[in-house]
Amino acid sequence: MTTLCRRRVLTAVAVAVCSAVLAACGGSGLSAASSKAAKQTSTTNLAALVRTARSEGTLTIYTAVQADQMKGWTEAFTKKYGVKVKILRLSSATLGTTFQTQQQAGRNKADLLETSNLSQLQDFQKQKWLAEYTPQAANLYPSDRVVAGYMYPLYQSNGGIAWNTKVTPAAVQQELATDPWNALLDPALKGKIVLISPSNGGSGMAYYANLVYNLGNQYGWPYLQKLADQKPAITDSIASISQQVSAGTYYATNFGEESIFGPLAVQGAPVRFSALSRMNATQFMQAIPKAAPHPAAARLWSEWSATVAGQEAMTKSAGGESSAKGWTENASYANESWYKPVAQPWLDWRTDPRLQGDELQAFLAKWNSVFGVSS
Repeated sequence: MTTLCRRRVLTAVAVAVCSAVLAACGGSGLSAASSKAAKQTSTTNLAALVRTARSEGTLTIYTAVQADQMKGWTEAFTKKYGVKVKILRLSSATLGTTFQTQQQAGRNKADLLETSNLSQLQDFQKQKWLAEYTPQAANLYPSDRVVAGYMYPLYQSNGGIAWNTKVTPAAVQQELATDPWNALLDPALKGKIVLISPSNGGSGMAYYANLVYNLGNQYGWPYLQKLADQKPAITDSIASISQQVSAGTYYATNFGEESIFGPLAVQGAPVRFSALSRMNATQFMQAIPKAAPHPAAARLWSEWSATVAGQEAMTKSAGGESSAKGWTENASYANESWYKPVAQPWLDWRTDPRLQGDELQAFLAKWNSVFGVSS
């Protein structure tokens, strides 16, 4: 491609030829307005950004959030701004691998990255793969919830233990509602539990880390051995867990995220969930790739999603809680008589040194040994 361009005298015609070749070979092909947007670190003219985003026409989000949770949120954005949204839903681990592979090949297709794996995004930042951008509503968020200029929070989902109300014996349901972790050891649940694998990403691993590091005196590794003796099924698919528990294929799960099972319960699924006062929580974050194909649309989404209105549209669609100042609790399940919010959500696992590097690998290896999983 470059050789072709060098052979020709750079007349106006030759320049046009080189531009066409560049576009065919994967060049950016961005309009002048989009190229300008890609260099912006903040926005002072929102109207101009909207015009450019509309001219780009579409937005592609790589997300670890369940697709059905994203639907209402993306529809609200499209209705407001006329920009269509495409979703690629992947587990946190797969999302990271996919983005890294595309980035290294110079063929990134993501306009936004949304994941609960903070360290993954921080690694991308170190590689200089993320755009610097600060939405106008950035000051609504506590400083410990953001990576200033790069990453801003979506929503927080608290963990829980979930069960099917049709197939789970009534006495066991009472145990699950009051002492959920110990209730999973009830003989009636042997072979009827599905667990999240800690290899699915940070949110799955945090369930077990909370038991070992925060509640080790009562639970810890001895408890996990007893849980393994219950002969649970193990999966890294979040979607399959909610589907299988809702259908009664399995009676209960330890991956009872309130943002997943709460909306299901409101919609009429035979599910409930409960949690201890000290429970792991997941904070989803988002960032813009530096090589976003639709940079103006990505920045417009960042602007809107950071506002209180954007956060309320998000939590209405996805459940969970927002850390934005001025946000009002509006999750569909918040007023259910059985719902109790987690008193002490644990988010610090994201930066806990015991869950990084070699120590994380040792933790995962021990978990695999306890549950008889091949590494």
